[in-house]
Amino acid sequence: MEITREEATARRRTFAQWAAGAYEPFLPISTRVDIDRRFREWTRRTPTFTIAWATGVAASILDTLPPNDPWRHPTPGFGTWRDAGDVTFIPDEEDEWDRQRMLLDLSLAAMADPMPPGAARVMAACAAGAEDGQFTLTDVRNQSEATRRDMRTADIAQSIVLWSLWRRRIYRGADDEFPLSMMYSWLSYALMVEDGRGVPHESIDPDVFTAALTDEDYRAVAGMDDESEHPARHLDI
Repeated sequence: MEITREEATARRRTFAQWAAGAYEPFLPISTRVDIDRRFREWTRRTPTFTIAWATGVAASILDTLPPNDPWRHPTPGFGTWRDAGDVTFIPDEEDEWDRQRMLLDLSLAAMADPMPPGAARVMAACAAGAEDGQFTLTDVRNQSEATRRDMRTADIAQSIVLWSLWRRRIYRGADDEFPLSMMYSWLSYALMVEDGRGVPHESIDPDVFTAALTDEDYRAVAGMDDESEHPARHLDI
Protein backbone atom coordinates (compact mmCIF):
# COMPACT_ATOMS: atom_id res chain seq x y z
CA MET A 1 0.00 0.00 0.00
CA GLU A 2 1.39 3.36 -1.02
CA ILE A 3 1.49 6.05 1.66
CA THR A 4 2.49 9.69 1.49
CA ARG A 5 5.63 11.13 3.05
CA GLU A 6 3.50 12.71 5.77
CA GLU A 7 1.84 9.37 6.49
CA ALA A 8 5.22 7.63 6.61
CA THR A 9 6.36 10.18 9.19
CA ALA A 10 3.22 9.63 11.24
CA ARG A 11 3.74 5.86 11.11
CA ARG A 12 7.36 6.16 12.16
CA ARG A 13 6.33 8.41 15.03
CA THR A 14 3.73 5.89 16.20
CA PHE A 15 6.17 2.99 16.28
CA ALA A 16 8.83 5.12 17.97
CA GLN A 17 6.28 6.10 20.63
CA TRP A 18 5.37 2.47 21.16
CA ALA A 19 9.05 1.64 21.61
CA ALA A 20 9.50 4.48 24.09
CA GLY A 21 6.41 3.32 25.95
CA ALA A 22 8.01 -0.09 26.43
CA TYR A 23 10.76 1.67 28.38
CA GLU A 24 8.81 4.31 30.28
CA PRO A 25 6.74 2.73 33.07
CA PHE A 26 5.09 6.02 34.01
CA LEU A 27 3.46 6.61 30.63
CA PRO A 28 -0.27 7.10 31.36
CA ILE A 29 -2.55 4.22 30.47
CA SER A 30 -4.67 6.49 28.30
CA THR A 31 -1.58 7.41 26.27
CA ARG A 32 -0.65 3.75 25.85
CA VAL A 33 -4.16 3.01 24.62
CA ASP A 34 -3.90 5.78 22.04
CA ILE A 35 -0.49 4.58 20.82
CA ASP A 36 -1.75 0.99 20.63
CA ARG A 37 -4.77 2.11 18.59
CA ARG A 38 -2.53 3.86 16.08
CA PHE A 39 -0.08 0.94 16.03
CA ARG A 40 -2.95 -1.38 15.08
CA GLU A 41 -4.27 0.99 12.45
CA TRP A 42 -0.87 1.14 10.76
CA THR A 43 -0.65 -2.64 10.97
CA ARG A 44 -3.96 -2.82 9.12
CA ARG A 45 -2.80 -0.42 6.45
CA THR A 46 0.84 -1.53 6.13
CA PRO A 47 1.23 -5.04 7.55
CA THR A 48 4.55 -5.65 5.81
CA PHE A 49 6.15 -2.82 7.76
CA THR A 50 4.85 -4.07 11.11
CA ILE A 51 5.95 -7.62 10.35
CA ALA A 52 9.44 -6.52 9.31
CA TRP A 53 9.84 -4.20 12.29
CA ALA A 54 8.64 -6.58 15.00
CA THR A 55 10.39 -9.70 13.74
CA GLY A 56 13.56 -7.73 13.09
CA VAL A 57 13.62 -6.27 16.58
CA ALA A 58 12.92 -9.65 18.18
CA ALA A 59 15.55 -11.39 16.04
CA SER A 60 18.19 -8.79 16.86
CA ILE A 61 17.55 -8.94 20.60
CA LEU A 62 17.40 -12.74 20.70
CA ASP A 63 20.67 -12.83 18.78
CA THR A 64 22.39 -11.06 21.69
CA LEU A 65 21.34 -13.66 24.26
CA PRO A 66 23.96 -16.11 25.54
CA PRO A 67 24.47 -19.14 23.29
CA ASN A 68 23.11 -21.47 25.98
CA ASP A 69 20.07 -19.38 26.85
CA PRO A 70 17.08 -21.67 26.14
CA TRP A 71 15.10 -18.72 24.76
CA ARG A 72 17.39 -18.81 21.74
CA HIS A 73 15.89 -22.20 20.92
CA PRO A 74 12.21 -22.12 21.96
CA THR A 75 10.63 -25.57 22.14
CA PRO A 76 6.99 -26.63 21.59
CA GLY A 77 4.84 -25.32 24.42
CA PHE A 78 6.96 -22.19 24.89
CA GLY A 79 5.17 -18.97 25.76
CA THR A 80 4.06 -19.05 29.41
CA TRP A 81 5.44 -17.65 32.64
CA ARG A 82 7.03 -21.01 33.40
CA ASP A 83 9.62 -20.29 30.71
CA ALA A 84 11.11 -17.73 33.09
CA GLY A 85 11.79 -20.33 35.76
CA ASP A 86 15.49 -20.66 34.96
CA VAL A 87 16.24 -17.04 35.78
CA THR A 88 13.64 -15.87 38.29
CA PHE A 89 11.27 -17.13 40.97
CA ILE A 90 8.19 -19.01 39.81
CA PRO A 91 5.58 -20.61 42.08
CA ASP A 92 5.41 -24.35 42.59
CA GLU A 93 2.57 -26.32 41.02
CA GLU A 94 0.82 -26.70 44.37
CA ASP A 95 0.84 -22.93 44.98
CA GLU A 96 -2.04 -22.55 42.50
CA TRP A 97 -1.34 -18.96 41.54
CA ASP A 98 -4.06 -17.46 39.37
CA ARG A 99 -3.67 -14.59 36.92
CA GLN A 100 -4.63 -11.97 39.49
CA ARG A 101 -1.91 -13.17 41.84
CA MET A 102 0.60 -13.29 39.01
CA LEU A 103 -0.08 -9.67 38.12
CA LEU A 104 1.06 -8.68 41.62
CA ASP A 105 4.49 -10.28 41.16
CA LEU A 106 6.93 -7.73 39.78
CA SER A 107 9.11 -10.42 38.24
CA LEU A 108 6.34 -12.25 36.40
CA ALA A 109 3.60 -9.68 35.75
CA ALA A 110 4.77 -9.14 32.18
CA MET A 111 4.13 -12.82 31.47
CA ALA A 112 0.92 -13.27 33.44
CA ASP A 113 -0.81 -13.88 30.12
CA PRO A 114 0.62 -16.48 27.73
CA MET A 115 1.82 -15.46 24.30
CA PRO A 116 -1.05 -15.21 21.80
CA PRO A 117 -1.58 -18.20 19.49
CA GLY A 118 1.15 -18.37 16.89
CA ALA A 119 3.52 -16.02 18.70
CA ALA A 120 5.78 -18.74 20.08
CA ARG A 121 6.19 -20.17 16.58
CA VAL A 122 7.11 -16.74 15.25
CA MET A 123 9.53 -16.09 18.10
CA ALA A 124 11.24 -19.42 17.45
CA ALA A 125 11.62 -18.40 13.82
CA CYS A 126 13.04 -15.03 14.84
CA ALA A 127 15.68 -16.86 16.87
CA ALA A 128 16.87 -18.27 13.55
CA GLY A 129 16.96 -14.86 11.89
CA ALA A 130 14.90 -11.84 10.87
CA GLU A 131 14.01 -13.30 7.49
CA ASP A 132 12.71 -16.50 9.08
CA GLY A 133 10.63 -14.44 11.46
CA GLN A 134 9.18 -12.37 8.63
CA PHE A 135 8.25 -15.44 6.64
CA THR A 136 6.62 -17.14 9.62
CA LEU A 137 4.57 -14.17 10.81
CA THR A 138 3.46 -13.53 7.23
CA ASP A 139 2.40 -17.18 7.00
CA VAL A 140 0.50 -16.97 10.31
CA ARG A 141 -1.21 -13.82 9.08
CA ASN A 142 -2.20 -15.39 5.76
CA GLN A 143 -3.67 -18.42 7.52
CA SER A 144 -5.78 -16.29 9.87
CA GLU A 145 -9.43 -15.48 9.33
CA ALA A 146 -9.82 -12.28 7.37
CA THR A 147 -11.76 -10.59 10.16
CA ARG A 148 -9.00 -11.32 12.71
CA ARG A 149 -5.93 -11.06 10.48
CA ASP A 150 -4.88 -7.53 11.41
CA MET A 151 -5.58 -7.94 15.11
CA ARG A 152 -3.65 -11.21 15.25
CA THR A 153 -0.70 -9.68 13.40
CA ALA A 154 -0.52 -6.76 15.83
CA ASP A 155 -0.94 -9.02 18.88
CA ILE A 156 1.90 -11.30 17.81
CA ALA A 157 4.12 -8.41 16.75
CA GLN A 158 3.85 -6.74 20.13
CA SER A 159 4.20 -10.00 22.03
CA ILE A 160 7.45 -11.15 20.43
CA VAL A 161 9.05 -7.76 20.99
CA LEU A 162 7.94 -7.49 24.62
CA TRP A 163 9.01 -11.02 25.52
CA SER A 164 12.40 -10.45 23.89
CA LEU A 165 12.78 -7.20 25.82
CA TRP A 166 11.93 -8.96 29.08
CA ARG A 167 14.55 -11.62 28.55
CA ARG A 168 17.28 -9.14 27.67
CA ARG A 169 16.38 -7.01 30.70
CA ILE A 170 17.03 -9.98 33.00
CA TYR A 171 20.69 -9.62 32.09
CA ARG A 172 21.22 -5.89 31.69
CA GLY A 173 18.44 -4.21 33.65
CA ALA A 174 16.12 -1.39 32.68
CA ASP A 175 18.95 1.01 31.79
CA ASP A 176 20.22 -1.10 28.89
CA GLU A 177 20.20 1.15 25.82
CA PHE A 178 20.64 -1.53 23.16
CA PRO A 179 16.99 -2.70 22.80
CA LEU A 180 15.64 0.84 22.48
CA SER A 181 18.29 1.81 19.95
CA MET A 182 17.52 -1.36 17.99
CA MET A 183 13.79 -0.62 18.02
CA TYR A 184 14.54 2.82 16.62
CA SER A 185 17.02 1.48 14.04
CA TRP A 186 14.53 -1.04 12.76
CA LEU A 187 12.17 1.80 11.83
CA SER A 188 14.55 2.44 8.94
CA TYR A 189 15.40 -1.21 8.31
CA ALA A 190 11.71 -2.15 8.12
CA LEU A 191 11.17 0.56 5.53
CA MET A 192 13.96 -0.98 3.46
CA VAL A 193 12.30 -4.40 3.71
CA GLU A 194 8.95 -2.89 2.81
CA ASP A 195 10.58 -1.38 -0.28
CA GLY A 196 11.94 -4.79 -1.28
CA ARG A 197 15.59 -4.12 -0.43
CA GLY A 198 16.03 -6.88 2.15
CA VAL A 199 17.47 -6.91 5.67
CA PRO A 200 20.68 -4.79 5.94
CA HIS A 201 22.76 -7.25 7.96
CA GLU A 202 25.90 -5.24 7.33
CA SER A 203 24.40 -2.48 9.50
CA ILE A 204 22.76 -4.70 12.11
CA ASP A 205 25.39 -7.35 12.80
CA PRO A 206 28.09 -5.04 14.27
CA ASP A 207 25.61 -3.65 16.81
CA VAL A 208 24.44 -7.14 17.76
CA PHE A 209 28.04 -8.32 18.11
CA THR A 210 28.85 -5.42 20.45
CA ALA A 211 25.79 -6.10 22.62
CA ALA A 212 26.17 -9.90 22.69
CA LEU A 213 25.97 -11.65 26.05
CA THR A 214 27.99 -14.70 27.06
CA ASP A 215 27.31 -18.02 28.74
CA GLU A 216 28.97 -16.58 31.83
CA ASP A 217 26.16 -14.03 31.91
CA TYR A 218 23.63 -16.85 31.72
CA ARG A 219 25.27 -18.83 34.50
CA ALA A 220 25.21 -15.72 36.68
CA VAL A 221 21.50 -14.95 36.27
CA ALA A 222 20.53 -18.62 36.42
CA GLY A 223 22.34 -19.05 39.71
CA MET A 224 24.67 -21.73 38.40
CA ASP A 225 27.67 -20.20 40.14
CA ASP A 226 26.04 -20.64 43.54
CA GLU A 227 23.55 -23.48 43.74
CA SER A 228 22.57 -22.50 47.28
CA GLU A 229 21.07 -19.19 46.21
CA HIS A 230 18.16 -18.60 43.86
CA PRO A 231 19.03 -16.42 40.84
CA ALA A 232 16.48 -13.73 41.52
CA ARG A 233 14.64 -12.14 44.41
CA HIS A 234 10.90 -12.66 44.71
CA LEU A 235 9.32 -9.21 44.50
CA ASP A 236 5.60 -8.75 44.78
CA ILE A 237 3.13 -6.19 46.07
